[in-house]
Amino acid sequence: MIDDSCSDGISSQFSTTSEGETIFIRGIHRFYRSLGRFVARNAWTVIFVCMIITVIGAIKTKHTPKKSDLSGYAPYGARSRNELAAYEQFFDHQGQGIKILVMLMATDNGTMIRDSHLKEAVNVIDYISKNFTIYNSREQKHEGFDEYCYGFCLYNEPVRQFYNGYQIQTLNPTSRINLSYPVTSMFGRTFSLQPNFFGIKKYSNDELEKFNAENKTILTNMKEAKMILLQFRGERDESWTDEQIKAYEIAISEYFINDYKNPHLKVLVVSNSFAQKEIQRGGLKLQPFLAVGFVIMVVFTVFTELISSAFAHQCSWYKVINAVTACIVPFCSVGAAFGMLFFAGFRFGPIILVTPFLILAIGVDDSFLMMHAWQRIVSKLRKHPRSDDSIEYRIAEVLAEAGPSIIISALTNIMAFIVGALTSPPEVELFCYANAFALFVDTVFSVTLYAAIMAICGKQEMKIENQTSNSSLKLQKHLQKAKNVCYNFLDFYINLLTKVSVSIFIVILLLGYLALTTYGTLNLGIDLSSHKFFLKDSILLEADNYRLKYVIPYFTPAAIIVNNPGNLSDPQRIEKLNNFIHSFETMNNSIGSDATKYFLRDYEEYKDPFGDLPPGIKPFNAADLDDFLSWPEYSFWKGFLKVKTEKNGSKILDKFFVNVGFEGKELVSWEERGRLLKAWRDEVDKYQDTFNATIYSDDALFLDLIKVIPSVSWQSAAATLVCMTIACFLFMYDPFTVIVASLSICSICLGIFGFLHFWSISQDPVMMAATVMSIGFSVDIPAHIAFHYYRTGITSSSIDPSVKARLKHTLAAVGFPVIQAGVSTCLCVLSLLMVPMYMSEVFVKTMFLCIILGLIHGLFIMPAIFNLYQKIRTNCFSKNRRQEKDIKNVTLKGVKFFGDFDNPKMTNAFAPA
Repeated sequence: MIDDSCSDGISSQFSTTSEGETIFIRGIHRFYRSLGRFVARNAWTVIFVCMIITVIGAIKTKHTPKKSDLSGYAPYGARSRNELAAYEQFFDHQGQGIKILVMLMATDNGTMIRDSHLKEAVNVIDYISKNFTIYNSREQKHEGFDEYCYGFCLYNEPVRQFYNGYQIQTLNPTSRINLSYPVTSMFGRTFSLQPNFFGIKKYSNDELEKFNAENKTILTNMKEAKMILLQFRGERDESWTDEQIKAYEIAISEYFINDYKNPHLKVLVVSNSFAQKEIQRGGLKLQPFLAVGFVIMVVFTVFTELISSAFAHQCSWYKVINAVTACIVPFCSVGAAFGMLFFAGFRFGPIILVTPFLILAIGVDDSFLMMHAWQRIVSKLRKHPRSDDSIEYRIAEVLAEAGPSIIISALTNIMAFIVGALTSPPEVELFCYANAFALFVDTVFSVTLYAAIMAICGKQEMKIENQTSNSSLKLQKHLQKAKNVCYNFLDFYINLLTKVSVSIFIVILLLGYLALTTYGTLNLGIDLSSHKFFLKDSILLEADNYRLKYVIPYFTPAAIIVNNPGNLSDPQRIEKLNNFIHSFETMNNSIGSDATKYFLRDYEEYKDPFGDLPPGIKPFNAADLDDFLSWPEYSFWKGFLKVKTEKNGSKILDKFFVNVGFEGKELVSWEERGRLLKAWRDEVDKYQDTFNATIYSDDALFLDLIKVIPSVSWQSAAATLVCMTIACFLFMYDPFTVIVASLSICSICLGIFGFLHFWSISQDPVMMAATVMSIGFSVDIPAHIAFHYYRTGITSSSIDPSVKARLKHTLAAVGFPVIQAGVSTCLCVLSLLMVPMYMSEVFVKTMFLCIILGLIHGLFIMPAIFNLYQKIRTNCFSKNRRQEKDIKNVTLKGVKFFGDFDNPKMTNAFAPA
């Protein structure tokens, strides 16, 4: 136990003085005393102004729409951002269009190659195409998919045609239909099944031979197909709004979640709009549990404040008001901070819904420091009354005493978040800036709004102070016994901690801890699974699992956008282009030309349908494209080509894209997909000057994170350490104390990274945000301990106090507030676990590690190091003094030998020139 009078005796020895303090600290003291007097004189005005700001901010927050953006986790300058821009520019010339993926699986987990299942798959295609519409204000009508689609109307046609062929072969088999995988042929036309059919198992050659021997007819070489994938894609019409697109995509998803019932099929619908809604749902689900965290904090704060004030003989109902408002002020600061951020144009991303929990958890710390400072000041005034005692004087002294601790904590936390923002992707950057600004506002509110509340309550406490001090002797007797137990425990703890053997043992344990956490940190893996962004009951988690299981291993497309086709009437350029595409088809994991969609191959058939022309490259003429695309069998190429009309009316091929398919079970690994993406990019770069091509992959935004997550974490840690060291030097001139505090922060950060590995957490965008947060919060406890230990060395006496006395004063002053703040923070963030979401789990684990490791370093490791340092310094100093004394004696004897040392002339003879 600490605070109040338990440290009075020591406090008198280490009284606050300006002697030895930094100019910065003296300036802070003067500022806080002036601020305290102003707040105490204008308490109601300060409360009114702060509450007006809070209400305006809260109203703005309530009416600000939440916007999520998974692409925001890609780092600035990442190549994937430029690739995404080129991809969107190609497809969405009016802005983001419609893109909906529909996964169809059998409810019995069997094959989709059954008449009933194929029929229902076609029914799903028809239902989505006809029953969901989007309003076209230009045409003044609602349009379904078949009406608004342009380039990708036939993407799902292989499913329909396969079903038609399956029915024909069932009723009346014909050799003109071959329902093979990966390429099916019907009446002379071929089409690939690979973009639509997944989870394929084919009959082996032995099985096929056995069927032939037994004269059994099989309709397809596919033994099973676990999934059929549909895609509904529409280029954006200029009359559509973002809200219309969002409503359209979400309506389809919700229909198949809530209303669709079929005994054969399970339907999962995925779209950008629905993914954003699910991310927002996860964030919104946190909000009700903020009240749970608040109630936990209020109960804990009231309980500990009543105990603390009872020990100081200052217990009153006004302490309850102080404790409750200590938990309300952080909420006010969050409302005000969010409002100002949104007025400034910041986006309301779901990730910053964690911020209120964090500000509530750490914002109460400032109030704890101020409440304990009040108790110590009142205790001193009772022993040494002042004629100028007033509420203005007391609040001024409270802020002067607690202010440096508040500002060093706020400054280092804010700098940590700002540094994190400068080195992080946009979404984490938003999180960092929101936290940094909310911490700043919370600090301002603590020394203004909360100080004003303390002034009003303190004024009432002063009126009943004498009654409080004359409370029952029986209660005082019990309290004195409890206080004696606390004093004795503190003495026992300090005596034990300052034993050299115990301090050395702690340092040995520290070395083992550093070795263990270094191993964990170096083995911290990377996992960028999208399921980490959604609630555990989201259908998107199931969809992602099916994607990994059935889609990626069988067909991973690489979209190659050729932005500068050039003059394709030149056979040499076409040859270069063919070689370029062929280089992708011969890569490792490439399926081959059967899975490639490259329009020039169909164009050559169009130009020479009967094989009359000589073999080789067929001449290309852009003027033929309109006729080429008008043919039914080639009309699907509309979505692959961008044709531009010149001023003279001639047509040119502006750009086009090619799809090349890749497969491999190893592609479920992020590292393998990253390797494949690098191979694609390397190949594209070889033809950059010729075709100005870009590659696109759905996973590229996250794959680029693999390279930056470790560097962002270490850069944030290193930059925070530098900033913290600079900040500490502003408050403390003692290099050793600053070094110990800085190395403690390094050790805590290393421990957080290392133990997260052992706690089954891997590197990902959420963990990146959590570690940036933890790096900032890891400063708090070491900074408080180091600063107060440094303060104990600043006395009016020229003799430094013993390490025992300094540690006793340090722990008496901040030990209990530090433990109180740590426990309250852990209790508050526990409420996050009530939401079944990976993000909640990571933040709770990270915060727990930060607090527990911070307490261990602040209460055990740092005191042990201070003790050993003092012992070594004292022993070396004593040894040097003895050596100097011995040398002096020898010297004196030598002087006597040569002459009379007392003779000034002889003395001057040995004086330096």
